Amino acid sequence: MSATGGKDAMEPGFAASEIDTSRPHPARMYDAYLGGKDNYAADREAVRQVLRAFPEVRAMARANRAFMQRAVRFLAGEAGIRQFIDIGTGIPSAGNVHEIAGQVAPGARVVYVDNDPIVHVHASALLTGSGATAIVLADLRDPGAILAHPKVRELID
Repeated sequence: MSATGGKDAMEPGFAASEIDTSRPHPARMYDAYLGGKDNYAADREAVRQVLRAFPEVRAMARANRAFMQRAVRFLAGEAGIRQFIDIGTGIPSAGNVHEIAGQVAPGARVVYVDNDPIVHVHASALLTGSGATAIVLADLRDPGAILAHPKVRELID
């Protein structure tokens, strides 16, 4: 999908209008655990049910996000890394890789990869403008396809 909602010729998937927001989705639920805004009533209700049974899940999601942020700060700052491929990105929420890397190293380039068409639609709409980020619909189980993807080749050397 392109940021405008049309299908990108390079990406399989479906139109934003085909997303069923009446059923919870794991990526949107994770966004809700983090306090994000890219989730729907069905996701928030599912989160409430999960938290009733496992109240530690929200803290786990936030700890996971905090670790990612520390790792990116270290890699961009101390290790001098300027190019990132985030595989299994989920829906980009506040404090995601491109934001953290960009704070430490302006101009850092990030390609997000996920195999979920719903994540791809959301991310395409959210990641517009800078030219230093891209989203690719691909699968971790096919690293060759990820590395050969034109968007990856454009941003990552």
